Amino acid sequence: LATRTIGYLNEASDGTFEGRVGLEGAFENYLKGRDGVGIRRMMSGTWMVITRKEPVDGHDVVTTIDVDYQDIVQHALKKQMEKSEATHGTAILMEVKTGDIKAIANLARKDGVYIENQNFAISGAGEPGSVIKAATMIALLEDGCVTPYDTIDLGTSGRYKFYDRYLTESHDGLGKVTVKQIMEKSSNGITKLVFDHYKSRPEKFVNRWYSMGLDKKVGVCLKGEADPYIKYPNDKTWNGATLPSMSIGYELQLTPLQILAFYNAIANDGQRMKPRLVKEIRNRGEVIKTFDTEKVGGRICSRRTLETVKEMLEGVVENGTAKNIYTPK
Repeated sequence: LATRTIGYLNEASDGTFEGRVGLEGAFENYLKGRDGVGIRRMMSGTWMVITRKEPVDGHDVVTTIDVDYQDIVQHALKKQMEKSEATHGTAILMEVKTGDIKAIANLARKDGVYIENQNFAISGAGEPGSVIKAATMIALLEDGCVTPYDTIDLGTSGRYKFYDRYLTESHDGLGKVTVKQIMEKSSNGITKLVFDHYKSRPEKFVNRWYSMGLDKKVGVCLKGEADPYIKYPNDKTWNGATLPSMSIGYELQLTPLQILAFYNAIANDGQRMKPRLVKEIRNRGEVIKTFDTEKVGGRICSRRTLETVKEMLEGVVENGTAKNIYTPK
């Protein structure tokens, strides 16, 4: 369980072993300890110990991972990947108030079986797609561009033209809908709202995302976190379709953990938390060092906007594209 996150030992050039990946790599200096040394010399026909250094045990690293949750998450991920025949996937369980990672699973298909050989949660930056729409909606609400019950006619074709380019729905157009319904149905019609309100000031939209921390690493203790990539209007690859494309999760790069940290802030009254994987360093039961929970920046938006977005996200499950995961809880 959590093989790539816990890490493992690699053989060094001198034949000894060392940690290079996961927590084994990040906390190598704490975990390794020190070999003992003894030098004997013959004096007057008798071997005597002249120099001795006692061996020193390595410290213990206490993680935030809950083995029971980890087992559930890993098996749930594998089951879903087999069902969809996915090449690779990740699932992360984070505790809202603390940012503690309770479970983190990463699987990739190799020779017909799923193994954990890479930490996609941390290093796997890619285009997030529709999950970014919550950040888009926060920007629209926070800048006073829309209210939940404003209406817009999206037509029935499911195609939206921006200069010489088109963006399309995965289904037919929804016709006349409210802003709340756009969110519930995960409609790409949100691109029309973004284009209408930000086309002459795209930097305002991007700056709003920056203020939510989407352009920053989450600072997890493991090596290899990929840099987020959020374009700015002065980027040489910026074009007429970039703004609407970004608003639905394209032409940008984020890791799954970076996306999770953003959603965790929505659940946590707008406060971002630094993801935590390690609570303490101990030696023979004595606490040597503690790693406290850590808030990152201020709230991502106003309380009013936050409450509106929460209601919209609940609507996604109650009335929209995520009805299949609805439970009374």
